[in-house]
Amino acid sequence: MFMNVKQIHVLNKNDRKSYLFNIFIAVVIILVTGSCNEECHFKPRSRVLVNFHSVVNSSDVHAAVDSLTVRGLGREDSLLYNAANNIRTISIPLDGNSTESGFIFDFDRGSDTIWLSYIVRPWFLSPECGFVLNFDLTGTRHTTNVVDSVVIVVSEVTTFDDTNIRIYN
Repeated sequence: MFMNVKQIHVLNKNDRKSYLFNIFIAVVIILVTGSCNEECHFKPRSRVLVNFHSVVNSSDVHAAVDSLTVRGLGREDSLLYNAANNIRTISIPLDGNSTESGFIFDFDRGSDTIWLSYIVRPWFLSPECGFVLNFDLTGTRHTTNVVDSVVIVVSEVTTFDDTNIRIYN
């Protein structure tokens, strides 16, 4: 009884070129497909953009405040602004696990609390970045020690830099 022995094939010059070319193509494909998994370089967060205003001689003017300290209500250890001077605009985060967020505003002349009510809207950005939480402002309420009024200018809170509310003092 004879056993079949596989014949060993020796690569000639043309076969070696073809073999190396196939290896080269395989490496290129692996590198290209491996680099398709992009990271998210855009880490967005929707924040409420607040402008400070005053009414002077019946005209609405963009005003600056001094010694402004802002903390989240119920999160007093979360200092958002600390004794900031000459502030005209700030941005504050909303709680995506709630429909209302409160903030304590300490001015040089006193302190007020402002509550913002909203609807949370998840927004899909991309597979790499996932979702961002956008918000629709539905109302405000506030104390009146320093703050005269709070006006919603643009109710949709997104990652864009639109002024959402004005605080008049």
